[in-house]
Amino acid sequence: METRINKIDLGILIPILALITFSLGVVYSASSSWAVNMNKDSMFLFRNHLLRAGLGIVLIFLVSRISYLNLIKYRKILMGAAILMLLYLLVAGVETTKGAARWIYLGGFSFQPADFVKYALLINISYLLAKKKDYVSNLYYGYLPILGYVLIVVALIAIQPNFSTASVIFISSLMLFWVGKVKMKHLGITVLSLIPAAVLFVLSKPYILNRLFSYQEHSQGGNGSYQLSQAIIGFGNGGFFGVGPGNSNQRELFLPQSYDDFVFSIVGEEYGFWGVTIVILLFALFVYRGLKLAISMQDDFGRNLAFGITIIIGMNAIINMMVATGMIPTTGQTLPFISYGGTSIIFNSIAVGILLNISTYRMQPKGALLRETLATAGSVHD
Repeated sequence: METRINKIDLGILIPILALITFSLGVVYSASSSWAVNMNKDSMFLFRNHLLRAGLGIVLIFLVSRISYLNLIKYRKILMGAAILMLLYLLVAGVETTKGAARWIYLGGFSFQPADFVKYALLINISYLLAKKKDYVSNLYYGYLPILGYVLIVVALIAIQPNFSTASVIFISSLMLFWVGKVKMKHLGITVLSLIPAAVLFVLSKPYILNRLFSYQEHSQGGNGSYQLSQAIIGFGNGGFFGVGPGNSNQRELFLPQSYDDFVFSIVGEEYGFWGVTIVILLFALFVYRGLKLAISMQDDFGRNLAFGITIIIGMNAIINMMVATGMIPTTGQTLPFISYGGTSIIFNSIAVGILLNISTYRMQPKGALLRETLATAGSVHD
C-alpha cells in the first residue's frame, strides 16, 4: 500500500549535497601534500574521497526511494550484525596508529564498524520506543530492556578503546529516550549510576588523560597540543576572507590529519570567517529541517528515527568544530560529509537517504501509516 503524499524535503537534501560538493575542494587541498608524502601521488587521497563522495550521493537518492518502514523487518539482523562486528574487533580488529582496534580489513577493503553500529542501534531503539510507548515509563518492562542494547554497544565501543564515539552514542541515545517519553527520573539515575564507571575508565586510559592534560596546558597558554595549536594558527591565517582555495599553509605537513579530524581548520584558513559561517549555516539548516520533520511525524517510529539521525549527524558536526577551534579536547570525531573517510560518509549518506524517505510521509494520517507498517513489516515480535 502506497500512502506517501509529499516530495522529499529539499531543506534536508540541498545542505547535504552542498557539503559533499564543498568537501571535494577542501579534501583535495588538505590532502595533497600528505598524499605526496605517503606515496608520491598528490591525487591519491582525493581520488578515494571522490569515489566515496560519489557513492554517498548515489546512496542518498537510492535509499530515499525505499520505505523506512522496511527497516522494522531487518532491525534484529542489523543489531545482531552490529554486535558481532564489535565482538570481532576485540579479537581480530586492526589497530590504528593510536592503538585502538577500530577497523576490520577484508581483502583490500577497510571498514570501521562504529559508523554502522550507531545507526543499527538507532533503528532498533527507535522501534522499541515506539512499540513500548504505552509502558516505556515502566522501569523493568519498558526502559531497562531498551537501555540494555545501548549499554552493550557503548561498552564494546569504549573498550576498543574509542571513548569519544561511545560517549556520542550514549548521549544521543539519552536524547532519544527523552523524546520517547522515558521518565526523567530513570534517565537521571542512569547517568548518575554510570558516572563512577566513566571516571574510572578515563583514569585507566593514558591516551585520554594525555588529551585532557594537553588541552588543559594549551588552554592556559602553553604548548600542550601541537595539533590543536596548528589548527588555531590555520584559523588565524584565514582571517575574515581566507587565503583562498588551495593556498593553505597548514596543509604543508604542519597540521596532522588536516584532511580528516581537523579539516575544519583548513576551511577556516582557505575560506576565512565567511566559509566557516556558510558551513555552520548548512549544518544548522539540516538540523532545523530534520527536527522540524521529526515534530511533524505522526508515526512514532518515523519521529524517533528522524530525530536520532538528525541528532547524530548534528552532534558529530558540533563536536568536530568545537575540537578544531579549541573549545573542547581532541576527540577523533570527523566532520560529517566534509572530512576524508570512507565508512563515515557512506553510512551518513544512507542515514540521510532514510531521513529523506521519512520526509515523504510527513503529516501522514496515523491510521494510514499504521496500516502500511503492518503490511510492510508483517508480524514483528521482540
